[in-house]
Amino acid sequence: MRVRPRWDAGPVIAPEPRPARPDDGGDPACWARRVCPACGRLADQDPPTRCPGCGAELPDD
Repeated sequence: MRVRPRWDAGPVIAPEPRPARPDDGGDPACWARRVCPACGRLADQDPPTRCPGCGAELPDD
C-alpha cells in the first residue's frame, strides 16, 4: 500500500454552483416610523409613543 503525502492529495474539484435564492424580503417599510432614532429598537406600536428600550419619545411625523 502506497501512502500519498498531503500535498499530493489529488485534483481539487470545484463545488457545484448554488442556484440563486429568491429575495426573502425584509421588514415592511411601514415599520420604519417605529424605529427609535436614539437606539434603533422597534417600538411595539405606531407613534406617538415611547421606545420600550431607552424611553425616547417617537413623535408622530
